[in-house]
Amino acid sequence: MTAIAITGMGLTGVLRTTWVHDDLSHVLDHSHTETSGTWTGLACPGYGLPLGADVDNVTLQRLAAGSEIADLTWEAPDELTAEHSQVFQAAMRAYHAGDSERAARLWENLRGIWSQAWSANYAVLEFMQGTGLTRFSPVKPQRWMVASFEHHTSPHGAPHPHIHNIVLTAMTTAAS
Repeated sequence: MTAIAITGMGLTGVLRTTWVHDDLSHVLDHSHTETSGTWTGLACPGYGLPLGADVDNVTLQRLAAGSEIADLTWEAPDELTAEHSQVFQAAMRAYHAGDSERAARLWENLRGIWSQAWSANYAVLEFMQGTGLTRFSPVKPQRWMVASFEHHTSPHGAPHPHIHNIVLTAMTTAAS
């Protein structure tokens, strides 16, 4: 595993890179209990997958067949994690107390906080595709095929909310 922190360009958090050797079971085993993934890589439209469209497991498995798979996990920085936790706990307390109006406002705040996580994750992916990784392709800049999965809590042992970015390296293309 490789971990990097990108502090320039206003990007924070940690990006961890590992090579997947489990035929995506670390993603697919939890897919029935989590929100669907989102297609985020710059190569996706070229393969008929609009950016922001939901990832379906059958398509992901078909596209991943025969490809090396990299798992780039972006972990939220401490300040976003603390804010996320505080608002989540307050929303749960309001919900359990029967204060649905307050709970709804807090859930909306939580969605706003999480949209910051998605924005940072996308910015990191865009930066990394511009930089390129030679194991993905010798050509820079690159367009990656990426399926991104959000995790507010972690069945994978990561201490912070994070986004798994599954990169199908065989589908990496050069920017045109």
